[in-house]
Amino acid sequence: MESSKSFERRSIGSRTTIFGEGQPGDNAYLIVSGRVEIRKGAMSENSYVIAVLGPGDVVGEMALFDERPRMAEAITLEDTEVIVVARDEFLKRLNEMNPVMKRMLQIMVGRVRSMTDEFMKKKGDSQWDGQSSGAPPSS
Repeated sequence: MESSKSFERRSIGSRTTIFGEGQPGDNAYLIVSGRVEIRKGAMSENSYVIAVLGPGDVVGEMALFDERPRMAEAITLEDTEVIVVARDEFLKRLNEMNPVMKRMLQIMVGRVRSMTDEFMKKKGDSQWDGQSSGAPPSS
């Protein structure tokens, strides 16, 4: 499902996996219509729905910040339309940001990953490897 186009409008059928947990993340998806479920630990006995997102929400953006694998799976719950944002376009725009604001965003992404790691450890998900150090890469 990943694409290298900068911005592409795409229709995705119901119950379609947009991306899986652990996959590389080359795109983020801005939801135009429909609903997307974000699920952690989908391949384990301790699967957990983190969120259900809808129009105006973004899915998959964290992997664009730190080039780490997807930390969750995204599945459409109904026919969904998205705008695909490619990594190269995202990074181009990120690099145009004020360096202080850019760093703050990187820190926030690192914290979210770290909190998710801790949450999944407490849930007892033996499949989740918790590779996050909690510290985002420096720019």
